[in-house]
Amino acid sequence: MPTFVNRERELRALDRACSEDGGMAIVSGRRRVGKTALIDRFAATRRAVFLPGTRAPVGEALRRLEDRIRHALPPQPGDLLDLGHLDTWDAALGYLLARARDEPFLLILDEFPYLCESDQTLPSTLQARWDHRGDSHLSVVLAGSHVGLMEELVSADAPLFGRADAHLRLAPFSWREAPLLVGGNDPETWFEAYCTVGGMPRYLTLWDPREDLLTNLTELLDGPGAPLGDEGTVVLQELTPGSAAARVLELIALGAESFSVLRERTGLAPASTSEALALLEALRLIERVTPVGEDARRTRRVRYEVRDAFLRLWLAVVLPHREAFELGRGAGVLTANRSTLATSQQRGLRAVLHSVLADAHQADCGPWWATAGDAEVDALALAGGAAVAAGSAQWTTNADADRERARIRDVLADSPYAEPDEVVVLARDGQGVTRPADLYVD
Repeated sequence: MPTFVNRERELRALDRACSEDGGMAIVSGRRRVGKTALIDRFAATRRAVFLPGTRAPVGEALRRLEDRIRHALPPQPGDLLDLGHLDTWDAALGYLLARARDEPFLLILDEFPYLCESDQTLPSTLQARWDHRGDSHLSVVLAGSHVGLMEELVSADAPLFGRADAHLRLAPFSWREAPLLVGGNDPETWFEAYCTVGGMPRYLTLWDPREDLLTNLTELLDGPGAPLGDEGTVVLQELTPGSAAARVLELIALGAESFSVLRERTGLAPASTSEALALLEALRLIERVTPVGEDARRTRRVRYEVRDAFLRLWLAVVLPHREAFELGRGAGVLTANRSTLATSQQRGLRAVLHSVLADAHQADCGPWWATAGDAEVDALALAGGAAVAAGSAQWTTNADADRERARIRDVLADSPYAEPDEVVVLARDGQGVTRPADLYVD
C-alpha cells in the first residue's frame, strides 16, 4: 500500500464536513494527486461504501453499489434490499438515507462525472434527496479527476450548488513534503526529485534517493512495463488524442509559450486557440503566466506553461520518442535531452523560490518582465505594490550570487520595482547562494 503522508488538514476538513450528523463533501484534483488514498484513509474508521466510478451503464453501477451496501449494511427484514433490488439512483439514495437515521454512514462516489455520464439526472436526484434528508446521518463524498466537470458540479446554476459542506481541491505536495516521500537525508536529492517530477505523491515515492538523475528517469520511463512510461496518457485521459487542446498542450511543452506562436504552429483560428487554452487551464494542465503586479485579466504580456513538472518532461522528451522508450532505448534519449530536462528543472526551482519568498514576506510573488524578449526576473515579491524581495533560481552548481544580484537590480532599475529590500539567489551550489539545505534548516 502506498505511503500516506501529510494530508492532515484535508482529513480534518473532511471530518468537519462529514460529521456524525451527516454532510456532503466534494474532492477534486488531477489524476495521481492522491484523492483515493485520502478518501480511503478518511473512510478507514467509518462504516462506509466506496463505489469506484467507471463508464459502466447505470444498471451495472447500481448492481456494484448494491453488492457493497449488502456487505456493509446487511438488509433488515422486510426492507427494500431484503425484498428486492436498487433499480434507480433515487431508490439507492433513499435506502441509504433511511438506513442512516439510526447511525452514521458514509457513501463515497469516486469519479462521480463517470456516473453522471450514464445517468445525467444523478446530480438532480441527489439534490432532491439531499434537500429532504431529514434527520438522516448519511454523509456523501463526491470525488473526481476531471477538474473542470467537478467545478461545474458546484457552479451557480448546478443542482448541487450550495449543498456541499466542503470542496477540497487537492493539490500536489510542495517541496517541503518531498522528504517525506523521497526518503534519504540529502536536501539536494529531495530538490532534484521535486524539480524533476513535481509533487505528485506516486512519482516522489518511486524516486530512489540512492541513484542519480538519469538512472532514476531510466528506471521510471524506459522499456516495457516502466512504472511511468505511459503515465502521460493516463494523466491526459480527459483530452481527445489529436484534438486542438492536445496539440496546443504538446506545443507548450516544447516551448511555444505565446498565443501568437501557438496559433501559427497549430494553424487554428484565434477562437479555437482560445478555447483550447481555456480548456487546458480549466483542467489545470497549463498555467497562464503574467508579470507579477499586472492585472492578469487585461495585460497583453501573457505566456503559457505546463503546470506539472512530470507532464512537462513526458511531453517534451518521452512523447516525441515513444518508440525508443518502448524498445528500451530511452537512456540515450534522456542523455541527449539533458538541456531540455534542465530547463524543466529550472522551472521547478523557480516555483520553489516563489513559494519561499511569498511565505517569508507574506507577499504576492511571481516572475516579472517588461516586454517580450527582454531580460526577466525569476521572482519578484510585492507587498502593497512595493518590491520587498526579488530572486533568481539557478539550476546550476557554480552560480555567482553577486553577479546575479547585480543583474537583477539592473533589470529592475527603470521599473516601478527598483531597489527591492532583499535579493536572493537560489541555486544547488555556488558562491554566496541559498542552497536547498538552507531551506530545510527550520
